[in-house]
Amino acid sequence: MSRLTRDEIRRDEVREAVFSASTWFAEHVRQILMGVVAVIAVVVGAVLFLNYQDGREKEASYQLSAALKVYRAPIDAPATDAIDDLFGTPPDSAPEESAVEEAEALEAGSETGGDGLSFASEAERRSAARTELEAVRESYGSTSSGRLASVYLGQIAAAEGDTAKARELWTSYLEAAGRDHAMAIGVQLNLYSLDRAEGRGEELAATLRGAVAAESSPLPKDALLFELAATLAQLGDEEGARETFQRVVNEFPDSGYAIRARQQLGPEAAAASPFTFGG
Repeated sequence: MSRLTRDEIRRDEVREAVFSASTWFAEHVRQILMGVVAVIAVVVGAVLFLNYQDGREKEASYQLSAALKVYRAPIDAPATDAIDDLFGTPPDSAPEESAVEEAEALEAGSETGGDGLSFASEAERRSAARTELEAVRESYGSTSSGRLASVYLGQIAAAEGDTAKARELWTSYLEAAGRDHAMAIGVQLNLYSLDRAEGRGEELAATLRGAVAAESSPLPKDALLFELAATLAQLGDEEGARETFQRVVNEFPDSGYAIRARQQLGPEAAAASPFTFGG
């Protein structure tokens, strides 16, 4: 018997491999088809889920926008809330956003035919806004707009003196949405104000000192220094507060907090300009 050449052996190996593969495919064709169907089902399911989530986000955004029209509606007899002195400007009405909000209000009025939504008192407006915002939070709590409703609900709770509820809402927002974005900074600053209002100044001062010393923090360092200075002032540490306010001015002269720090340091510091032109 003649020996098989190397090429013939190689061809036999190829034929055996093809035959084995064909046999395995025939024996497992059902499982293969089921696997392909499963992959297609997963892809289709993911697409449908993303479309569903996108639809919910849009609906939640629409509902939140409607709720905020109530939250920001004018009051027939305006009154100043003491809570504004404690917590400052709410996150939704920062000075630099006022022009945008006025434009939005005009646009909203034209779109709704100028329905003239207004309230007789701050308490009436809060009650109506709370109802709208709670509906958004309950129905769309997993969306960004649903979580954002918690911030405004916390603002309402704080304005009504329910600081425990405000803390709960603001803390839950930070836990769900994270701390590394603009709205989170405003919420965290409100929590610092709550700490001072509730007599937790010593603990807060220690926390702020640690945050200032850290290499990185979700909050800007100028904000942390200003909060530390305000906390030291409340604790009666006038020297420490003054030194910290001065750090804000020296290290962050162009910051909005530097303007506020100068006001705390006195007329001379307040009159100093952070900008120099010419000689």
